[in-house]
Amino acid sequence: MENVTENASHSEEITPEASPQAATGVNEALEMFGIAPTEPVAEAEEESPSIETEPEPERKGRTYKYNKEDVFVPEDQVDEYARKGLNYDKIEGRAKDYEAALERTAKLNGFSSHKEYLENLDRLEQEAIQHKEDSFQSLRQAMVDQYTEAGWDPQQLEDFLDNNPLLQQAKEVLDREKAAQEAVKAQEVQAQQLKGWEDLFAKYPHLAEETPEEGTASWYTPDIQAKIQRGYDPIDAYELVNRDAIAGNQRKLAEQDVLKQQRLNKRAAVLGNTSEDLAPSVPKELSDAFALFGIEPQAAQKYVKK
Repeated sequence: MENVTENASHSEEITPEASPQAATGVNEALEMFGIAPTEPVAEAEEESPSIETEPEPERKGRTYKYNKEDVFVPEDQVDEYARKGLNYDKIEGRAKDYEAALERTAKLNGFSSHKEYLENLDRLEQEAIQHKEDSFQSLRQAMVDQYTEAGWDPQQLEDFLDNNPLLQQAKEVLDREKAAQEAVKAQEVQAQQLKGWEDLFAKYPHLAEETPEEGTASWYTPDIQAKIQRGYDPIDAYELVNRDAIAGNQRKLAEQDVLKQQRLNKRAAVLGNTSEDLAPSVPKELSDAFALFGIEPQAAQKYVKK
């Protein structure tokens, strides 16, 4: 004990910076209290291997501001964009002329703006064709009445009118316009149907994966086909037929989300504990020994195993 007392009288001169002497004194004191000293293991710093990267080749070109964003134009495309820019004024002038002409056309047809005129364009085209068809039928009926009064035989009159050049020409024009309008309608219907299928596969991606390249998909049941043929949208037809299955999947996904959130909350609660709660406790004998040599007792934590 005399050595301990003598060492204690000089405790003020021992600091943590004097690591060799402090470590020796600590080990001796620990042995006196029957505590096996442990040496802190310093983690070796691993040097990350240097990776040689080739410098990227310098891009040649210019950066321009477009739509409030910087756009890089390669050097070999600068001339092309310059020509397009010089031609922009001409194109813009033509567009303004077309818009002014369209505005005049809308006013002549009784519309307040070209936008309203375009919205009613399909109806106007249909009415124009119907007007021509009515005119054709009126012309033919007038000729029937005229030749009937002249005493023509009805059968001979029909053959004559069917081969009349004037009526044939008018009928050909009328048939071409009706065919063109039907083709436009067919394209619009096809585009609308295609969009309906795209919307279905966007909402239910697994259906696209389950659709074979050849043959009929298993989910494309006769009930769905019947509803689509009656005019149902693909999404509506699919959801009506699979209402129960879709509702079950939604409940399952909702339950999974709840369980996932519960796990995240538990994990957050565990990780929320402070480092002091997870730190090992220091035996009183060890902390007293550190204090005996003027070293902070908290420094003894790194010598205690968890």
